[in-house]
Amino acid sequence: MRRSGVLLAAMLTAGLLAGCSSPGAPTPVGSGAPVLPYLHVVIPPASAPDRTPYLADPAGREVILRGVAAVGMQDVAYPDANGGPAIFPVDPAAYAGTCPTASPLIPQPPLCEVEAAKAEFSQSTAPGSGDDFAQMRQLGFDVVRLVLNWSQLEPTPGTYAPTYLSRVAQVVGWARQQGIYVILDMHQDQYSRFILPAPAGTTPAGCSPSGGSDGAPAWAVFTDGKPACAFEGQAALNPASSAAFSEFWHNHPVAGNLGSSPGPGLQDHYIGALTALADRFTGDPTVLGYEIMNEPQPGSLAYPPLTDVYQASAQDLYPFYKRVTEALTGVRDGMATCTSTVVYASGTCAYPQEANVSQQAVFYEPMADRNLTDFSIEVSAPFSSYPNLVYAPHVYTHAFTADSFMGYTAQNSPYPPSYDFGYQTAMAEAQAMHSAVLTTEFGDNSGSDADVLAGETAAQDATQTGSTVWAWKGLSGVAGDCWCVRGLTTSYRTTSDGTPGSGDPRTVPGPDNLIPSRQSLLARIEPRAVVGEIVGYVYDPTVRTFVLEAKLPAGFKTVATGDHGAETLVYIPPGVPGTVSVSGQAKVDTVVTEPDGSRLASIAPQADPTPNLYSLRAVDYTVTVGNVAVPSQPLTPLKPIGELQARAAVTTALADAAASTDPAIKAKAALAGALAGFIFGPSDPNAAAGTTTTTTPG
Repeated sequence: MRRSGVLLAAMLTAGLLAGCSSPGAPTPVGSGAPVLPYLHVVIPPASAPDRTPYLADPAGREVILRGVAAVGMQDVAYPDANGGPAIFPVDPAAYAGTCPTASPLIPQPPLCEVEAAKAEFSQSTAPGSGDDFAQMRQLGFDVVRLVLNWSQLEPTPGTYAPTYLSRVAQVVGWARQQGIYVILDMHQDQYSRFILPAPAGTTPAGCSPSGGSDGAPAWAVFTDGKPACAFEGQAALNPASSAAFSEFWHNHPVAGNLGSSPGPGLQDHYIGALTALADRFTGDPTVLGYEIMNEPQPGSLAYPPLTDVYQASAQDLYPFYKRVTEALTGVRDGMATCTSTVVYASGTCAYPQEANVSQQAVFYEPMADRNLTDFSIEVSAPFSSYPNLVYAPHVYTHAFTADSFMGYTAQNSPYPPSYDFGYQTAMAEAQAMHSAVLTTEFGDNSGSDADVLAGETAAQDATQTGSTVWAWKGLSGVAGDCWCVRGLTTSYRTTSDGTPGSGDPRTVPGPDNLIPSRQSLLARIEPRAVVGEIVGYVYDPTVRTFVLEAKLPAGFKTVATGDHGAETLVYIPPGVPGTVSVSGQAKVDTVVTEPDGSRLASIAPQADPTPNLYSLRAVDYTVTVGNVAVPSQPLTPLKPIGELQARAAVTTALADAAASTDPAIKAKAALAGALAGFIFGPSDPNAAAGTTTTTTPG
């Protein structure tokens, strides 16, 4: 996640550049720790062309996950980008029954679980308790995207840090204790914190000194002498970061001994770091999967034959994802395994298998430019036959989309056309790549929650999309004004790009307080596991009511009451009232109230006494919570939106902005239009290929 938008970085830079002891071993915790099953991806049949692949449990129930990105374990010395000492310790022993004090020098506090020795519901969730995962569980979160960095995993070439891996294992154990899945996220922003801001007076006109943020180790940074600065004040428009990405995509060789790296290039070393993670956690179903890279960027487009982001995705990004997937899973897709001399030969052979991932998911993101447009500038197509692939776009409607750059507000923006749009396009992209979809970042500044966060969460319900919000805890100068769920206040304003902060760095941040709007919108009634096909579900956070509709397959057999591993499960957060009711072919089995006040309703679907009517019904059973009527008409599922119509929508919006009567918007629109023309290229390859779209945006 970047605090400033990507803003089509490739264009401007192109102009300048012409504690577990063993894998899977359970962490000692209190009694009653939940057992999490492996999840897998289900590809719907061809007879359901609008249905997106989805995550399912061993019983075949569709699983919707909602959670948060947990920060505090990435590069922990942003102001000391010269490699100074870490602000927080890495050794897991430093977190046993205690939590280091938050520092104003870094935007995130440390990740802790002070009372991990106690049972699941015996830990405090009070502000300042230091029990992060108990606090997450109390909000109903059942998945955490754990933000990690390559620099911490491989501090020296070919050597993977056992202490950091043990710290990751400690955190995974805390999540397991609370029944929370973990996505291990290889995170970067602006490639590396070791890209230091250029000295003042040495940068081109209009480019202010700015460094990288987090990600790669110092030895993996090759910037070709390009200045580290931000055009138009946008940290994402950094020539040095762009050059570093280019060298990564071209697998720049690393000098010295290989160590444990599978090869000499940057990508080889990166794959080795992912392998180190997989070797530690392959046997642990708590780890839902591995996210290959956060918000990858095209880098310099000065290397021919790349001319636009469509080509950057096709020639750089997805071949890299294919190599990673081959290395982690051993999937060959009919190709012979590469020899040591041609490991990097794209498309001619399969990358040697380095790990044994078979039941966990491989999460992958599109190019970060999607944050600007709410659709991917790529030709979406399968890149691997590995069955458990999860597409992980980021949706920042009106927060990072191009309309915010041009000066529109969420209330008057002409684009994106709706909050649903970014999720409907993700559905089309995931379907084309035979992948489930889980949005691993979304959010806003909490001051705009009434519009942005409310719209995003409603859109996720409407598209049945799981998600992790950015981010768990953070520091800000004003209480409740934070890109976080729980905020700490501090008078010192730190930065993430290596430039000095402002204020008194000796201030001690205040206790972490749950932001009320985040609790209201994120602690939702939600379907945890659903028998049959989800027709739709709606949660109204204002009156706190819920409706779920589902359709059962032909020949369905009754689920016995008491068989909670086969029933539909609906989660109800603490403090949310309302009776659980059903209609149609189901009955309420149990509604269990947990010690934290949350409830879990188990619904037993029933066989139809008139099975010949199955094909005629749109809905077979309905679950409601609270004072809400069963809908008289079935909920209408939203359909995917393909790239052709998405691109047409943004083109129309740019033209409208260029004709705006507001001179500031008009000026920004001219720049955005020029950049879009470059990054989109002269023609749409999807149109040339005859790609069709599913529905119109809106």
